[in-house]
Amino acid sequence: MPLYEYVCQSGHSHTILRNYSDRDNVYVCFCKSPGKRIPSAPARTKFRWGDTEWDGRRDRGLGVTLRDENHRKQIMKQRGLRELGEGEVEAEVSRVTSEHQQHERDMRTFDRVLNETGSAATAMAQTFPDPPTTD
Repeated sequence: MPLYEYVCQSGHSHTILRNYSDRDNVYVCFCKSPGKRIPSAPARTKFRWGDTEWDGRRDRGLGVTLRDENHRKQIMKQRGLRELGEGEVEAEVSRVTSEHQQHERDMRTFDRVLNETGSAATAMAQTFPDPPTTD
């Protein structure tokens, strides 16, 4: 989203972050006087809009800018992290999806029994029976 500069009739100046879809130039200052959008110079922001002054790559997961692959490995080792093996992400997504689907089935069962009996205790007992004990 771009930054726009506004000046109200009282002379207060404000910089506002607005969405591109906000096509109107309407702005009301905190002093209740209307403001007018004024031309402003484009921001020279590092790492954006084609600037090529840096020689690294930002790793959002690690929260750092990396110099090279060895730097990445060094940071991961310092933080006690490891590379994911082939298929680990897919396996975890599958596990979480199955868990979510089971939860959805349990909630439908709970709602059905609750509507039939009117008893939350009965619905809990039928939906989530006690697991067998291992002694």
